[in-house]
Amino acid sequence: MGDGTSSTSQKHAQAPVGFLELFYDLIFVASIMVLSNEFSHDPTWSAARNCGLMFVILWLLWFHTTVLMNVERRDDLGQRGLIFAQMFLIFMATLVFVQRDSTADLVGAVYLLAVLLVAYSHHRLVNQPDPVGGWARSRRNRLITAGAVMLIGIVIPDGPDSLLYAAAILLLVVPTSLTSQEGRPVPAIDAHHLAERAALLTLVVMGESFVKSALVMSTGSIGVYDVIALVVLFVILFGLFSAYFDDVPKAGIRPGALSGEMWLLAHLLLQFAIVVLAVGVSKFLLVGDSPVPTKAVVILMVAYVGIFLGLALISAFDQRVPRWSTFGVHFAAAGIALVGGVATLVFHPVTPGMYLITLAVLSIGDAVLSWRVREDTVVLSVTEQHV
Repeated sequence: MGDGTSSTSQKHAQAPVGFLELFYDLIFVASIMVLSNEFSHDPTWSAARNCGLMFVILWLLWFHTTVLMNVERRDDLGQRGLIFAQMFLIFMATLVFVQRDSTADLVGAVYLLAVLLVAYSHHRLVNQPDPVGGWARSRRNRLITAGAVMLIGIVIPDGPDSLLYAAAILLLVVPTSLTSQEGRPVPAIDAHHLAERAALLTLVVMGESFVKSALVMSTGSIGVYDVIALVVLFVILFGLFSAYFDDVPKAGIRPGALSGEMWLLAHLLLQFAIVVLAVGVSKFLLVGDSPVPTKAVVILMVAYVGIFLGLALISAFDQRVPRWSTFGVHFAAAGIALVGGVATLVFHPVTPGMYLITLAVLSIGDAVLSWRVREDTVVLSVTEQHV
């Protein structure tokens, strides 16, 4: 992923996202729902850590597959087989994870197979002319290295294996451009395709919020307070929808080997936080006369800080000028969400319900203010970026 154009990029420029990629996203619908339900049924900080980590490592498979498809969008029988096999392993890893008697090594073994499948998908491109061939070899080798580290973690005793798993995840998350040799040519990104892929998965994650609330509400009687909480949820999601889709798909991606991958990686924080938001809002439903648990406030605070920091990081790698305009709006919103959450936890007159309504107002305020700021910006073309 880098500057300039290539024959591959030109061939696929402005091409729509294929049905194979859309089908691939469906497995994340199931996995995200299973993980959010797992945390809802066991709302401990240990479960939050484990479910969050599981979301991250599954998302990294989506990241590497999406980057690969951005360079070469194959849809032959071999590619379909690899995608279907990866989807099966993602589903199995999720199901194994939620089993109470499962071990980290068993989850790691299934995940290792998925990583090796992604590595082989890159291997299928190594014989292409550079820059695609060299780029694919570099990424394939890093995926295999991550797999080798995971394999060692699986076979050694528990304890030190955690460090090896952490090292493997680090290998998967560090942008390729940070580990590539200086001067090595890399394929140009298809910004239109990358933006569409990120937007589609964001839609999927936002849709999970509706599904999560519907499942919770289906287990009991709906009261007035529940209706109010649902109205607030819809307002929150409307604000987030406007803040993202009125800006991100239109703002472009800054040229450069690092910018494209960092722009996409910023979506990890945003999409993870949206899932956390769905879990947090669900804690306000069907509580009856019982007080909303303090943990719900913490979950919402973490979710909102993550959402707005994710939006800020995405805007840091877009093509709007002046730079940092929308970044400042989203960063300020994250700060307000943090201060409001702390105030709710410390000062008893500030109730969780008041905080939830404040977050709804904050969502709309962020969307409106970022829209106003965007009116004074322009989106540079790739040609203008190099002038």
